[in-house]
Amino acid sequence: MELDTNLAPRILIAVDDPDLRRTSVAGLRAAGFSVSAPTDGDAAILLAESFSPDVLVVCSHLRAPDGRPLYERLRDSSEQYLLCIADEGAHRVRSAVLLSGADDAVSVPISAEELAARCHALLRRPRQLQHRIDNNMTTTLTFGALTIDLGRREVRVDDEEVATTRIEFSLLEQLCRRPTEVCTREELLDAVWGPKWVGDNHVVDVHLSNLRRKLDKAAPEVKVIHTVRGVGFRLANDVTDSLEISHPFGMATPVPV
Repeated sequence: MELDTNLAPRILIAVDDPDLRRTSVAGLRAAGFSVSAPTDGDAAILLAESFSPDVLVVCSHLRAPDGRPLYERLRDSSEQYLLCIADEGAHRVRSAVLLSGADDAVSVPISAEELAARCHALLRRPRQLQHRIDNNMTTTLTFGALTIDLGRREVRVDDEEVATTRIEFSLLEQLCRRPTEVCTREELLDAVWGPKWVGDNHVVDVHLSNLRRKLDKAAPEVKVIHTVRGVGFRLANDVTDSLEISHPFGMATPVPV
């Protein structure tokens, strides 16, 4: 296991090809990253917690101890950005890992320079999110039974905390920013994945479906997300019925939902 710790952005790279691991580690370090390079799934899971990486770079066919793909195991237990490396020509694998929650996916061969550039691109995203948060007077948004704390990145429904992935949280944040409006898939993709995203826009549906399951488990009687067929998504009536908007003549009227 190779380990390098300093104050630079941290990359955990778990790949089973020794040559790819060696060249990637050298290239990432040359690009200014601190790099940890576990050689198996067990070590990768341990280092994902102890090394506190900013980006996880994982080979798509590595397995966790429970037999699941390692990238799925890491995605479920962490909020770090996840970049998957698939075999050459494995287009379906790249699509599958993106739909399951990865932030980026590439195929071998990939140069160390491109890998470093993609990691830098991922790390630019949180600064954009933090800028949006810093420009708001409050970091806690409450809609009926739903509370979302932007600073702590916590979600509660009916006082039950709901553990979310980074993408799930960001999607819910976008819906809460516009509680009386429908957000289209394209708008959500642009806000969460960035304007340069290339892929199936139904990746939004996959992540919101996973989020719905978590919210329903925490509070079965409260519907949080509503699908507007053919258009997009919005917060559901259960959490927006108490909202009011100002009437142009000074009266308050319920928000139409």
